[in-house]
Amino acid sequence: MKRTNRIVNIMIAAMIVFIVVSVFFAIRGFSVIRKTTTASGQDFLLQSTEYVGKVIQLSMKNRHQALNYLAIDGNLKNSDDPATYLKNSSSSLNTFFESLNNEADALFYMEPDGTPLYAFHWDSKKKQVSIADIQTIRPFISHDLSLNQLLAKPTAQNGDSYFIDKKAYVNFYQEIKTSSGAIDGYLILPLNLEAFYKNFLQDFEVDYKGYPMIKDRSMTVVMHPVKQQVGLDIINDREKLYPDFDYSDLKRLEKYQLNHSSGKLTYKSYWWDEDTPTEVLKISAFEWIDVGLAHWVVAINADYNERNDDIINFVIVLSFLLVLLLLLIIICSLFIHNFRKKETIEAENRQLIEKQKQQKIQHQLELELYQRNKMETVGLLTTSIVHDMNNFLTPIIGNTQLLLEEHGEDPVLEADLEEILHSAQKGKQLSSNVLRFSKPQKSVQEWMDISAAIGVATHLIGEIIPKKVQLTLSIQENLGTTKLEEIDLQNLIYNLITNAYQATKDNRNKPQKIQVTVAPATKEIADLLKTDNHRMNHVDNFVTLEISDNGPGIPSALKEKIFEPFFTTKSADEGTGLGLFAVTSIVNKYEWHLSLDSKEGSGTSFFITFPVRSCK
Repeated sequence: MKRTNRIVNIMIAAMIVFIVVSVFFAIRGFSVIRKTTTASGQDFLLQSTEYVGKVIQLSMKNRHQALNYLAIDGNLKNSDDPATYLKNSSSSLNTFFESLNNEADALFYMEPDGTPLYAFHWDSKKKQVSIADIQTIRPFISHDLSLNQLLAKPTAQNGDSYFIDKKAYVNFYQEIKTSSGAIDGYLILPLNLEAFYKNFLQDFEVDYKGYPMIKDRSMTVVMHPVKQQVGLDIINDREKLYPDFDYSDLKRLEKYQLNHSSGKLTYKSYWWDEDTPTEVLKISAFEWIDVGLAHWVVAINADYNERNDDIINFVIVLSFLLVLLLLLIIICSLFIHNFRKKETIEAENRQLIEKQKQQKIQHQLELELYQRNKMETVGLLTTSIVHDMNNFLTPIIGNTQLLLEEHGEDPVLEADLEEILHSAQKGKQLSSNVLRFSKPQKSVQEWMDISAAIGVATHLIGEIIPKKVQLTLSIQENLGTTKLEEIDLQNLIYNLITNAYQATKDNRNKPQKIQVTVAPATKEIADLLKTDNHRMNHVDNFVTLEISDNGPGIPSALKEKIFEPFFTTKSADEGTGLGLFAVTSIVNKYEWHLSLDSKEGSGTSFFITFPVRSCK
């Protein structure tokens, strides 16, 4: 009995020591985990900041591009007569202002010497553009200190940010040139940065309390979710509003941001979006970006304590469990009479620990399932939008083709109809590419006669290209079967033929020709495939699909870039940069072989080689 009690006492003492040590390491681990969590949170914010910066730069570039499209309008040659320009270009102006989503309501024309000639005003409620009084737009000129710099050397898309009545603006510039290349004037678009922030950054989520904000090089707030903060210096002006606040950490933040291109840090500040700002410890990340002549710092802040609440709660629960375990051991020491009952209690404790591990694993799986459901929801939304877009585009394409056949004798109308048809087809192509990249699909592959499948796909695609294009087929029959999804083959051939058609559009003094050839692969290609992919060693037969055109060819410097996503040498309304990327994606999916042969002035040939199984 004494021996049993001694063993029990030793085990109780050991458990007490274990609990004390566990508490010590729990407290120490809490500090380490908190630092690690803070660092990971700052890394996340820095990535989010880089993303927001790219969104701002790309969105600003798109607005300048819209202004550039407006400047291309030939009616600007009547720039000395705003009424004539408004009459001839009212539709373009309406479309232009509507695309800005209330970010601008003024547009004015300025002579090369900086004198405003006329201005337009956009009424967002009436959806109407009217001629405005020149005096109404003079503040947009007088407050923009970068105007003279742009007029002297117009190399940027926009000037620096400026403020009018505590509202931030930035002016976009676009040269208007005569046919001889001389500068006739400038189109200037003042963009309201408050509306821009609402459209792109207001609803930006960082998982915890926080928001993005943008400041200029003088540390004046340019964009902020609180209107009253716009136009304020982050220290001097705020001190006037809240003289009793502590700004020492904000001064440290300002100095750090002015001396670093990007970074992350922790500092004390206030939530300025509250009626009465409360002091809070924030984690922050920032990055400087250039938008035209504007040099802005993009910063995202988050609540430090909120990010660490989970850790604090975990430590509290852990401490509670450890104390509870200690009490359990003390109670057991009073009632345990033999060694077997102690073993039973230890077994129960082991089961409890195992159950906690299982619950932790289950919780982790639930989190992963929740994240997967969110991504599936995004994919479903994208698929729904693209499906509806295809439903809209299909009748447009069909009816436009009918109109082309009925009005072929009217060259002006025929040209307009061809442009509508081309745009609709490009939209449908883009939506199809987006659908395949955004919607997870189960692969349903079937064995198909490769010659017949290519013939059917080419025939279907040949119906939608203009009849003036000479599409020639040379397909050998009974070359074998291969396992694939028919839609993948149709998508591959569609993109290659569309690419060939676009390449031949600018042919001069020669017809547009596209040649589709299907024949057994050469021995060199077959040997190369078997060498590069050991899974092809058992394949005896290969078939090569060749799609050639008599276009201008591909420059050597671009051959490595044409398969990159969104890379295109076409204009914005002709190419998406996804066609050849889709081709490479399909080729990689089936481990086929893709090559091209192109010389400038001699056309281009794409070669796709498939492994096939003999029909015999």
